[in-house]
Amino acid sequence: MEKFPNLKQLIGILGLTNIASAGVLSMLPSRELVTRAGEPWSYGVIGDSWGSGVAWKKDLLYDDNKGECLRTKESHGPQLEGDDKWLGFKKTTLHDAACSGRSFGNIVKGEHQMGQVGSPHLVVMTAGGKQAGFGHIVEACIYHPDPQHNYGKAYKDDQDRKGDCAVALDGALQYINKPADKPQGLEYDLRKTLDDLFKDPAVSSSLTSLVYVTGYAQFWGTDYDDWCNTQYWNVPSAVMTPAPYLSKELRKTFNDHVAKVNQIYKKVTEDPKYKKQTRFVDVDKGFAGHRFCEPGATYQDQIDTDTHSKKVYLWNLNYPWKITGQGAPSAEAAEGQISAAEAKDLFKGQGVTAWVGSRGDEGNKPENGWRQRPFHPRYSGYTTIKDAIVAQMKADNVPTLPSSTKPVAPTCSHVGNGKCRCSDGETPDVNEDNQCIAGEL
Repeated sequence: MEKFPNLKQLIGILGLTNIASAGVLSMLPSRELVTRAGEPWSYGVIGDSWGSGVAWKKDLLYDDNKGECLRTKESHGPQLEGDDKWLGFKKTTLHDAACSGRSFGNIVKGEHQMGQVGSPHLVVMTAGGKQAGFGHIVEACIYHPDPQHNYGKAYKDDQDRKGDCAVALDGALQYINKPADKPQGLEYDLRKTLDDLFKDPAVSSSLTSLVYVTGYAQFWGTDYDDWCNTQYWNVPSAVMTPAPYLSKELRKTFNDHVAKVNQIYKKVTEDPKYKKQTRFVDVDKGFAGHRFCEPGATYQDQIDTDTHSKKVYLWNLNYPWKITGQGAPSAEAAEGQISAAEAKDLFKGQGVTAWVGSRGDEGNKPENGWRQRPFHPRYSGYTTIKDAIVAQMKADNVPTLPSSTKPVAPTCSHVGNGKCRCSDGETPDVNEDNQCIAGEL
């Protein structure tokens, strides 16, 4: 009989959001994870800036900005490390290799993030947002950070689809929708990453490789309330360019892109090639009612600088003096109104959001976190992501037993025609003595 590995190591990927796959769970054997006495229950975080978080001041850095990754104490990993109520009987140890601005290629290849987390019981990965063009969409459709550049028409008015916003959204959709067998497409990249992950020594040397895969939260309230139609959040321009107002059409199209990413992640995890090894963890549901432009919200809710905000779980663009207390370049700027010249000096040719990253000497530094954190979760957003991970682990019944508890061996019985059925779901043949023998634990 083919043995089902015991659940010693849980590998999870949290890829741009909280449902348990009943079909997958039903295939799991009735054996539970058991940790060694005295050993902390360890887990790792790999992936991009939605995994690492974006530290926007020095005292939020999780590891003194190792590798210039801007890992923050506010992200779901450190929150989970500091909250052992869900575990019940063990202390947790976090190995965090997620890095701001990184992509699928850094997980097993490139920086080899998987090699940096060792062989923990659980690994959580968020990846794909950079390749899916989220950063370029945010720049071209929302913020317009280069005051010298004409970004073209607002999305709703761009019937020719030649403006930067329409081009960014259309280009992203091409990548997202590309067939699974075509390189440089989302599904291809995810499958390749999973294949490489399972071949990685940190995973292949373990007794199991159960993977958590998720996507991202949709950014805009899904009621598409009218109040936001005339809002615009762009940086002042030195050239004549239309205001990028937040029309329903723009918000819905951007949300649809995120939803497609999540659908592809779910589809891949349910593929027969992966379904015994993977789970999809949906964190998107936890953001419902707490996205940008929700009904009843105000402009001040959108730009709130409180990381614990219960209104909006995502960061907007706040100029540095609004969040650090440093002096503003002018009285108008102190009130949030900067000139195009001040914008040029402030942004220095750098982009907005960590998916775009920093260029030249600017780098991933906490003093630049103010422009890299937009469209990333606040502390309150990461709390709901942490809760989704914990809920999935509870649904999977991993881990539940104290270290002194022995795993229970499956039992088997005859079902006729020389076959047996065991409590772990296996159906072996009877042995030469016409007996049903369960596989080893």
